[in-house]
Amino acid sequence: VSGAKVRETIIAGSPDQFMEVRHVVLKGSNFELGKQMAAVAMREGIKARKSSNRLLNRSKREYFARNYPAYFERMKGTAAAFGLPFEDDQYDFSGLWQSFMPGLACSVVFYPGSSTENGHSVLSRNYDFITGTLQGTLPKPGEMAVMARPYLIEMHPNRGYASLAVSAFDILGGVLDGVNSEGLTVSILDDGTAEAVGREASDEVGFHEIQSVRYLLDNCKNVDEAKAALLSMKHYYTLIPCHYIVGDRFGRSFVFEFSPVRNRCLITDGKGPQCLTNHIIGGPVKGREYSVGRYQKLVAATTAKMKFSLADIRDINASVAIPPVAGRPGVNRTLWYALYDCEARSLNIRFYLGEKPDPADPKKVIFSYSEPKEFILKSQTK
Repeated sequence: VSGAKVRETIIAGSPDQFMEVRHVVLKGSNFELGKQMAAVAMREGIKARKSSNRLLNRSKREYFARNYPAYFERMKGTAAAFGLPFEDDQYDFSGLWQSFMPGLACSVVFYPGSSTENGHSVLSRNYDFITGTLQGTLPKPGEMAVMARPYLIEMHPNRGYASLAVSAFDILGGVLDGVNSEGLTVSILDDGTAEAVGREASDEVGFHEIQSVRYLLDNCKNVDEAKAALLSMKHYYTLIPCHYIVGDRFGRSFVFEFSPVRNRCLITDGKGPQCLTNHIIGGPVKGREYSVGRYQKLVAATTAKMKFSLADIRDINASVAIPPVAGRPGVNRTLWYALYDCEARSLNIRFYLGEKPDPADPKKVIFSYSEPKEFILKSQTK
């Protein structure tokens, strides 16, 4: 493939609303995909990340060359887009960062096909996040909220699996949830361990918390391959420790997480619908009562009957979404609801666009969401 084919359209929101979401479709070699993603980033004002730690930058390049050749090629394309020598140890080409993550508070359920009325395995996801700046305040004039510019990235590399994924923070390597051409779906959530044992965020050689999801979508066709990949990765986190829920079109799922001190990997296989919120299910975590409450509510709802319609599935997630209660500027909201169909390789999603006071109740607000839209990953790359 001599060059990438790129299509970009606005699918939700506008500059006048809280969020503007773009659907970016990329087809081509991994080098060209990296080059085009850098072009998207540059329009946002993102620059090549300079770092004085030359050894770390060089070691990252060598790590991805050995362990993730497709991504290594994308890094080369990123360097080319910025007009910089790829071997320049002053720069870290492994990510295109919008901002850092202050925390994720989400609710996810994977339903095997045996539990859905249409027989398809699906992943149902609430993405909850702050609506302000990293400092928890409303953006100043000319300043954007942390989550003002997420992307729906549809990637069709000439080598590797195609994927459809919601991306933010790290445009090149970061994925928050997605599905690939083999019907594998993945979602990431804050695991709550930072509150229990403290944080030790860093920049290291290996895979940061949302880069791991990109690797799974690029390389794994089922839960067995995803388990092996996660177990073999060198993990670190840039700001918050996270855990993952992974499912496939065969109805299998698992949760992958770390012990509170991150010395052990914990895998919990799904048996029927599998739920996940913001505390580790492989051990106790203090100070996560809100997460535990949502988790228990999801478990009760998903064990109440044998078969669930898509409407049932949406309603269950809606029952644990952030309610329309007035709050301080920058308060958490459910920023999108996503329903991934592993068999159809599709995504049905709606995004939070803002809110206004409820004239009937000063303690409440009225949310504005985009109309749900469906996207289908049509090509299935082998």
